[in-house]
Amino acid sequence: MSTPDAEQQQRRMSFLPNLQHLPNPMARKDRRKSMHFNPTNQPRSRWMLHLQATMWRILMGIGMLLHKIAPPRPPKPNFTENIPATVSGKPGMIPLNFYVPRDWETQKRLWERQPQSKFRDEILEEDEEEDGAPSKSKNRRVSTALSDFGQNFRRKSFTARRWGGYPVVINFHGGGFTIGTATDDARWCGTVVDECNAVVITVDYRRAPENPFPIAVEDGVDAVLWVHDHADSLGIDREKIALSGFSSGGNMAFTVPLRLYQQQTDFEDDGQAEQAIVDEVAENARQAAPPENMDSASSSSTAVPPNSDHIVEITPDMPPPKIPEQQSKTRTAVTATAKRTPEVRIRCIVPWYPSVDYTRTREERRAGQMRKDHELPAIFTDLFDESYLHPPKSVNLDSPYLSPGVAPTSLLQHALPQEIIMTTCESDMLLDEGEAFRDRLRAPPLSKNVVYTMVEGVAHGWDKAPNPLKPTPGVREHYLRVCKELRRVLGAAPGQKEHATNAGPSAAPRESVQVVN
Repeated sequence: MSTPDAEQQQRRMSFLPNLQHLPNPMARKDRRKSMHFNPTNQPRSRWMLHLQATMWRILMGIGMLLHKIAPPRPPKPNFTENIPATVSGKPGMIPLNFYVPRDWETQKRLWERQPQSKFRDEILEEDEEEDGAPSKSKNRRVSTALSDFGQNFRRKSFTARRWGGYPVVINFHGGGFTIGTATDDARWCGTVVDECNAVVITVDYRRAPENPFPIAVEDGVDAVLWVHDHADSLGIDREKIALSGFSSGGNMAFTVPLRLYQQQTDFEDDGQAEQAIVDEVAENARQAAPPENMDSASSSSTAVPPNSDHIVEITPDMPPPKIPEQQSKTRTAVTATAKRTPEVRIRCIVPWYPSVDYTRTREERRAGQMRKDHELPAIFTDLFDESYLHPPKSVNLDSPYLSPGVAPTSLLQHALPQEIIMTTCESDMLLDEGEAFRDRLRAPPLSKNVVYTMVEGVAHGWDKAPNPLKPTPGVREHYLRVCKELRRVLGAAPGQKEHATNAGPSAAPRESVQVVN
């Protein structure tokens, strides 16, 4: 019996009979390491890239406006926080947009110990809605016979039941690290809030060309660390943190945990670690050996080891003295034990049609695409690559914080969560690298639980079509499918039950704006 993944692969092979003869960059030893060339014939200046990026940002904003007009209208952020950038070393502010459940504001006030009388009606309304009864808070009043003790007891028990347990999904928008905004995924954010009773935070990371690699990824790390540090005031459960992202944001859903792990442990990849050990052994041997200009007739000589303030006598008849062990940054990187930040546990990542391997050229990516009319135009891909991968000769394309698909196995094993919910598009130049990475994550020694779906017959970014009349068919079905997996991983809210809709099983409140037809 064939699996759904095998059936999808067979379907693709029927369209592209020569696909199996294409080179597989994931297994190549001559994988390109850096861009020693520009995608266009004549390199463009940074100010020209900035001008072009600004123009496309305006045009994309118009397209997203049309996308959001379609019914039902997606929600707007409930509030915004600006946090300082610290990881990248480049000063700046990172806006975070918050989408919160309906009872979040009430619960926060209760947690802050504000007067109960201001929120009685809100609490009763929420309780009635949870029980499935129609809301009649205006006609219902709390008896004045309730004592202050009873009110305080109810408030504390209600707070203990609700506050501090919200899951959180931190989302990264797409746009090739160059265009797009944090509100582009508002439909996805609203769906997650309703379906998972979760707080959703979208990160308005700093974009290229003004802020090239790796600033976007490091801004994502800053966002995760800030959310973790402020979990109590946000009502968030630190054990229920998930990351999601679309396109380049899907890349960040993978690379942010990798960079976060490096931030916490000073991890370096396997190749660097092995070379560091070799270099250290060679250096110790060099320091222990007698000086080259030592006279052979001499019976003794002196040597001053590094970081030593005394003379050590070396006698030919005796073994060389032990070199004092020094604290080495390289050794720390190898053992990955020097923690500088709080330990943050990511429970799940949700990448949508991500880019995971920049060692593949754009030509290689396009060669595996099913439909040429669904290709992302070169005017966009050239702009994205030139803007983000700067300067081209200094960016290592096999960096795990750029190409997670070729990252060291040990880093993937420790930095990525066990649960990965991944969605790709059939007519996408990024499909091949996504499937190759899926296979690598599932196979030993990683053995991650990858819940994978390829959406048939759609192009990259299909869920963001600028149609003001109606949302793209099938989008809500796939959003609900992923939310159901998120509830499995993060847990459903108390009393939350699924009910049938035309788009599939939903756990959102029946009066939610996201639930239509």
